[in-house]
Amino acid sequence: MIKNNAGQQEESKYVLTLRAPEVAFPDQAGIKAANLSRLLVLGFPVPDGIVITTTAFKAHVSAAVTNPEQAIDEIEKKSLPPSVEEAIRLALAPFGNTPLAVRSSGVAEDLAGASFAGQYETVLGVRGNTAVFDAVRKCWASAFSHHIRTYQAAWELVSGQMALLIQPLIEADAAGVAFTANPVTGDCSETVVSAVRGLGDRLVSGLVSPDEWLVQEEQAICRSAPEGALKEREVLAIAELARQVEAHYGVPQDIEWALGNGKLYLLQARPITTLSNTEAVETVPVPVELPSGYWERADSHYPQPLYPLTRSILLPAANQGFRRMCAEFGLLYETAEEREIGGWVYLRTVPLGGKDRQPPPDWLLRLLIHLPPLRARIRNCEEALRADKAGKWIEQWHTKLKNNLMKRLVDLRDTNLQVLSAESLAKHTAALNLLLRESQEIHMMLNQSLNQLLAEFVFTCRDLLGWNEEQAFDMLIGLSEKSSAPSLALARLAQLVREKPVLVNLLQQIDQHTTKRMAAADADFAELFAEYQREFGCRTIRYELADPALAETPDLFLKLISDQIKRGYDPEENNRLLEEKRARLVDQANRLLSGRPVERERFERILDRAERAYPVREEHGFYDTSVPLALLRFAALEIGNRLVKHKQIAEQADVFFLVLDEALSALGNGAVQHELVSRRKGERAWVLAHPGSASYGKLPQAPSFAALPAKVRFVHEAVFWSYERVFATTASGRRQADAQLLKGIAASAGRYTGPVRVILDESEFHKIQAGDVLICPITSPVWSVLFPIVGALVTDSGGFLSHSAIIAREYRIPAVVAAGNATQLLRDGQVVTVDGLAGTITVEGL
Repeated sequence: MIKNNAGQQEESKYVLTLRAPEVAFPDQAGIKAANLSRLLVLGFPVPDGIVITTTAFKAHVSAAVTNPEQAIDEIEKKSLPPSVEEAIRLALAPFGNTPLAVRSSGVAEDLAGASFAGQYETVLGVRGNTAVFDAVRKCWASAFSHHIRTYQAAWELVSGQMALLIQPLIEADAAGVAFTANPVTGDCSETVVSAVRGLGDRLVSGLVSPDEWLVQEEQAICRSAPEGALKEREVLAIAELARQVEAHYGVPQDIEWALGNGKLYLLQARPITTLSNTEAVETVPVPVELPSGYWERADSHYPQPLYPLTRSILLPAANQGFRRMCAEFGLLYETAEEREIGGWVYLRTVPLGGKDRQPPPDWLLRLLIHLPPLRARIRNCEEALRADKAGKWIEQWHTKLKNNLMKRLVDLRDTNLQVLSAESLAKHTAALNLLLRESQEIHMMLNQSLNQLLAEFVFTCRDLLGWNEEQAFDMLIGLSEKSSAPSLALARLAQLVREKPVLVNLLQQIDQHTTKRMAAADADFAELFAEYQREFGCRTIRYELADPALAETPDLFLKLISDQIKRGYDPEENNRLLEEKRARLVDQANRLLSGRPVERERFERILDRAERAYPVREEHGFYDTSVPLALLRFAALEIGNRLVKHKQIAEQADVFFLVLDEALSALGNGAVQHELVSRRKGERAWVLAHPGSASYGKLPQAPSFAALPAKVRFVHEAVFWSYERVFATTASGRRQADAQLLKGIAASAGRYTGPVRVILDESEFHKIQAGDVLICPITSPVWSVLFPIVGALVTDSGGFLSHSAIIAREYRIPAVVAAGNATQLLRDGQVVTVDGLAGTITVEGL
């Protein structure tokens, strides 16, 4: 849909936080900072920091250099432009007198073919603004050194721009590098770890001989240890971190790491450029072919590039659903469309006829609505309203669609994949793909139905009662049963555990074997936990088949049970209070309309429709998206197993690098896919290193619907109203500067004071502790399992009708959404007060 950019604050041109979305773009932040930013956002242990952009570099260089032959001297000696200096000074303020590391981040650095390793300048132990300014100029000057220019010429690289990365200096007990493939032999089954005591510059400088360890099949072998820097368990932890980075990028990695105060930090990651193994994966450029029209990155659903298998299944299904939705409801759009551009998923709204153009003024639209194509759509829209298509879709969901979906899903879920023949497994997978196609049509039809019915309800409450949206939706609070069902079932398990000391004791140490120990200790728990996994675990965490389903993370459920016990969550009391509040408000509305029988009858009719619709907002995605995707994942894993067994691919997860037709064909014809998988891994590595733009094309003006017939105008106003209430694009796009008092959209009333816990995605669920204030970019329905244990919620994006806001109200948790950059400004352990009525987050203890 179209964004309204009015009121958005301009991003800093010169300095960004390492978590800022713009840092993912190498042309602004350089390759090193872009890589580390993505890894930090994904939950890797990267120290937070700031990035001085290439814009700042160009501002200083263009002002300082008058004689190219004297560029190094002029860059180092001339003062920074005042605006650049002030931006850096403000960004440094939170660091105080902490010693800092200033590192280069070139736009041609850390590439797969040429890493520039050790070529640019790094300055460690920098304290104070003046010293930082000196270090900045020194690093920038290194871009013009003779050996850099020689290196560029050797690799046929253009002279690069340079950004800088500034982070707190880790007080390292040990530091070093790790290679996920042996850089000498090219053996990808070996991870090589080099280490020295103290800071890693001792290793880079060559002043000392490092410890050398070889890790293979979870065994660490010490080849030499002149430094005595590491223990075996620390070596294994470093090797595992390096392999996790490799798994993310899909190619062997060279990482820099540090150990300090018992914690392992990731300082740098880049592709290994010197493998002697000719079969090592190399990055493969992906053409960035720009289609016509205005496209926005679809980060809310696809924050990472989709694997080929997911792309081939999910995008066609979603696009088919979009097109049917627009046609059947008579929307004045051809469709909405999702597609990859340069490997990343983008979204656009396609005007009727398919050609992008600015919306016509009202006077022209009054003439255009008489043209046959537009007149036909308007008739369809009016007919959909007369037939109450929106209301009927909601009723069909309750009476037919949900039950039919559940039956098909259960039948497919209960299929024993391992005993199927190759032909039967292919048919099973094809049936799942067909089911997803059909369910995505249902998904989109229900979404538009909800747009209309909930807008109708809110507009009616506004017109008849003078109530705002919060008052209106409080009359529906507690009705979203599916959003709370996983936690309610988990609460029953928690109650069982609470009553049995042996189970409580086993929860004191949760690891991959705890589930088996608890099941062996108590048969009732084993049965209930298995049923819970069966009912609620069969759902994907994200819109990505390569990511594990919840059923594959039993230790997470155990931790949540433990935290529910600590938090004292009582679902029955919570539901009782929600019901009382809902009844009280409905009674108040009826009293206000007591002397207006016609308006009261209208209100009661609209309320009844909203009460039927509201629960579907959170419920239908569980059945029409999350569960089908999980079943497709399980089928893909079984296909992967068989392809590995027949040596068609190297690893089970390689199946996700095949599109569906390729995977099914390989299953049937035995074709070897190593070369194709290797190329796709190279393409993914390239895509991750080249995130592309946040948007492409020219942003069209927001359309006016004033010239449309009244009922048609309502339908389209409902679409835009709902889109803004779900996504709140303008508010979500803000970048706040005050890290002590943040503002957002009030989403769930109440006040709570507690410690911050920043959770950037589902892989970090394990970090949450009972009573934390959850700070995150956005939540999907699957996050509801966390809500019984948190004290409050703050999100960067989303509106009053986002999943985040709805679930928070169901759990009576104070919540503020659309805080813009809260995940970048707030840090773990800070104590904050969240006011869900005022829409503020205040840092305490200052």
